Amino acid sequence: MKKSVKIILIALTAVVAVIGTVFYMMMPLPVRMTEVRPQSAELSFTEQGIVSVGESVLVFSVAIGEIQELYVREGQVVQAGEPLLSVDSIELELRLEQVQSSVRSLEAQRDNVSIEGAHMRQNLQTTLGSLRGELMALDAQAAGSNRIFTSQEEITREQTRIQQVVITEHERELARAKESHRNAQLLYAAGAMARVEYNEAASLVTSVSAQLDSANSQMAIISAGTMQNNAEHFEGIRSSLNAQISGINQQLALDTTAAARAHFEALIAIEELNATRLKRDIENAVITAPISGTITTFHAQNTNFVSGVEPVATITAKDTPIIEVYVSTQDVGSINLGDRVRLVLRQRMSDIEFYGYVSHIDNTAVVRFSALGIEERKVAVQVEPMIPTGLTLGEGFAVDATFFLLYEESRIVVPRTAVFRSGEDYMVWVARGESGAIEARVVEVGVELRTDIIIESGLSAGEFVINNANNSDLREGMRVTNE
Repeated sequence: MKKSVKIILIALTAVVAVIGTVFYMMMPLPVRMTEVRPQSAELSFTEQGIVSVGESVLVFSVAIGEIQELYVREGQVVQAGEPLLSVDSIELELRLEQVQSSVRSLEAQRDNVSIEGAHMRQNLQTTLGSLRGELMALDAQAAGSNRIFTSQEEITREQTRIQQVVITEHERELARAKESHRNAQLLYAAGAMARVEYNEAASLVTSVSAQLDSANSQMAIISAGTMQNNAEHFEGIRSSLNAQISGINQQLALDTTAAARAHFEALIAIEELNATRLKRDIENAVITAPISGTITTFHAQNTNFVSGVEPVATITAKDTPIIEVYVSTQDVGSINLGDRVRLVLRQRMSDIEFYGYVSHIDNTAVVRFSALGIEERKVAVQVEPMIPTGLTLGEGFAVDATFFLLYEESRIVVPRTAVFRSGEDYMVWVARGESGAIEARVVEVGVELRTDIIIESGLSAGEFVINNANNSDLREGMRVTNE
């Protein structure tokens, strides 16, 4: 009897345990979930800014020299661009006249090079026509005459006439070669011609001189009365004329003035740059106010000379407050003029939130020390606030300034911890309502924010995702409930 009761108790215990286990397994797993809703996605950082009510600017003179005239006085209110004083610019104006005169002279020399080149080409064309005429006459004479010169005088007279044509052309060619060599010397000395080109000009003089000497030697032989027959006579003269024609054609194919023109163009460009710089210096001889404000200190009224080292005036603008924020060099590259900035003024009863816009970004970094004494490189950024009605920002007030690296409206955003990797895919656990079965779903992710991540596709508004995707108890199809 006792044994039977004992067995029954054990069986009941086992049944209760099984029922408890099944009931536990059937219970939804409590997890934290986030309902998917379109919202603003922002990536930002916050720095502390200090309010400056009056901006003071030191005014320096770019020009150096004796003060010519003062246009304002200390304590006077001026507008941006209004003249403050002028510096004597007579010396600059004289130098500008000299430079402009030099430009005109160089332009005339450049144009003269082109004119001389054109004249030389015209002379070459004339000479070429003359040589071709001689060659045609020679060919006609050779074709129309089958007789042999019987008189030494007749042979000498004809050979002398044609040889003189050859010598004259050699002399002209030598004159041109020497002129080109003189120009090449000037260009080479000025660094406007390569040594190879200079050597070619010198070699041309030597070559043409040798040709002229040879022609003169031939003339001497002719004058000595050495007898030649017709065929030898015509062939020798024909070869000489063809050589002359070939040489002229080669010269006509070259642009012999290109290097000289390029040299003068370079000199003109340098002088024009000097003229531009002098004109700017003359314009800078009148120092103007960079901002609107009051001349709190007019240093120039106590001296008659400006050096460009000491300021000539201090102008203070007392109108719209400016919030100056020092931003890390790592973040400042993401900030642009006109960017919106969220500003928060901390107060005991309630914080006041308003907005402003980036109005100035310095181009240099300065050393700043953090609250822990750590040295940091930061860049000054000025924010122009849009002050709400009734709010007063005093000099030195501290304001939290939040800069947005990314700000997009109506984006699907979930906690970063809700996303996990499965192979090459990004996935989230999606629940069917706040108490329902879950499924692992592939999603396309976008930009990672501070604690969240943008979902580009795969989720719809109204769905629920599990915040902690690394929960080892999660299984496909199991029921969960939102804590």
